[in-house]
Amino acid sequence: MSCLVGGVLLVYVEFCRPGWVLFGAAGGVLAVVGGYHLVLRGLGWGVAALALCWTVLALAAFGAWPRWLGWLASATFFLICSKMEAHPAIVAPLIAATWWLLAIAGRALQNKSGLE
Repeated sequence: MSCLVGGVLLVYVEFCRPGWVLFGAAGGVLAVVGGYHLVLRGLGWGVAALALCWTVLALAAFGAWPRWLGWLASATFFLICSKMEAHPAIVAPLIAATWWLLAIAGRALQNKSGLE
């Protein structure tokens, strides 16, 4: 699980610093290997549930859906990860980074649409 989360965090670094190809490539490889490892362990249900939670969290953080749905998805994401034996010190920064980056993207979109 930590391989998957570490890969996703490296992809976040790539989004924050575009052009640093190494972080995006390494993050993509780690995420794929981590997902494959979870499927081999019989935790494919967890990967599907995490993807659903992450989608709801992203839509709420971006401002497309109500914030309370995002907080509910965050709590569910955390519970699923703990059920899959992920360390909370890895999962909590991932959730926080998702909220932070998508809130910035939502504000940037609002500012851009306000200028037109």
